[in-house]
Amino acid sequence: MNILQILPELNVGGVETGTLDLARYLVKMGHKAVVISAGGSLVKDLEAAGAKHYELPVHKKSLINIFKLIPRVNDIIKREEIDIVHARSRVPAWIGFFASRKTARTFITTCHGYYSRHPFSAVMGWGRRVIVLSNVIGRHMIEDFHVPHERIRLVARSVDLDRFNFVGPETKRAAGIFNVGIIGRITPLKGHLHFIKAMAKVAKIVPNLKIWIVGEAPESKEAYKEQLHILVKRLGLTQCTQFLGTQRDIPGILSHLDLLVLATTTHEAFGRVIVEAQAAGVPVVATKVGGVIDVIDDEKTGLLVSAADPEAMAQAALRIYNDPALAKTLAGRAIEKVRNFYTVEKMVQNTVSVYEEALRSRKILVIKFSSLGDIILSTPGLRALRERFKENYYISVLVKADFKEALMGCPYIDELLVCDFQNRDKGLAGF
Repeated sequence: MNILQILPELNVGGVETGTLDLARYLVKMGHKAVVISAGGSLVKDLEAAGAKHYELPVHKKSLINIFKLIPRVNDIIKREEIDIVHARSRVPAWIGFFASRKTARTFITTCHGYYSRHPFSAVMGWGRRVIVLSNVIGRHMIEDFHVPHERIRLVARSVDLDRFNFVGPETKRAAGIFNVGIIGRITPLKGHLHFIKAMAKVAKIVPNLKIWIVGEAPESKEAYKEQLHILVKRLGLTQCTQFLGTQRDIPGILSHLDLLVLATTTHEAFGRVIVEAQAAGVPVVATKVGGVIDVIDDEKTGLLVSAADPEAMAQAALRIYNDPALAKTLAGRAIEKVRNFYTVEKMVQNTVSVYEEALRSRKILVIKFSSLGDIILSTPGLRALRERFKENYYISVLVKADFKEALMGCPYIDELLVCDFQNRDKGLAGF
């Protein structure tokens, strides 16, 4: 297969790392991997893995930009003989959707966030298959964007275990310092303010506390970052807090942490950093938001607390500090779950299965509004369709409500769709 992934950029982040991991393994499996993005620090790694990269401004939220880029993406699809167009964000999805329609390619999306109910976000549900990272996101796409359940596929994020060395909490604690970290973009949604307030409570009890804040703020959030610095000073945490900015070596960071905190305040699609920490033997305290509850079994593979609750977060952190046996147990159970469910090999295998299924599956819609006799006489044609398209074809028939009984229980179709032009579907809007 020839796979095109399209996303805003290729800098450090969960979406970007997942794109790189998938491309790397696709090449190893003998497939062609092509990526379109606005560029970034991971482009060199992508190309070193044998994938091909095209740099286009697919990150710009502009209708003019979207329409300008569709023909250029069309050309890339034809030049690279692409089979699957896989969009991982909303602007790239609009471009990829129209380009795939124009070139008759299969379009697939991955929902990496809990999107607001806005028409601009609807495109993320238009793929022949819609990949979601967690059950929460799957329900969100079904309930709020009316994506049919049969098009949803759950493929969790993954961690490359070759990059992470598991070291149990009991080994690290011997150093005598309790290192607590938060890793992620510095934005209000990630809950840094609540994390710092929680650490101020922990610092009153733990004399050797060190706080690591890993990640950088987008330009639009510089004021928020400054607010964090001010809060650190006001709470007397300056001597024990480090703002480390963007870090490429996350395994190296995790190898020094005794605890990772995820303080997100809104629905988190998955929380990739959680499984990375668990792969490195770091216990995790996280807020009960979105897909986090899929990843962490409370009191078994980590500790869950309410969002925006510094007191609960501090108490959970102190439990890890005061109870080394608990920390060891949580870490041991977590790595087993990671090995069973969240390896990069499993993610690639599941994604490739979605690709193959999408390429095989087809839908046929037969529209027959006219008289009862004509509908009855159409049944040999439906039988012929079923005999010709036996596997991987889903046949639907659309009829008026007056004639639905004629096809009820018809063995040659998968779905009977009914229009009630006299009542529910009356008028132009109903049609």
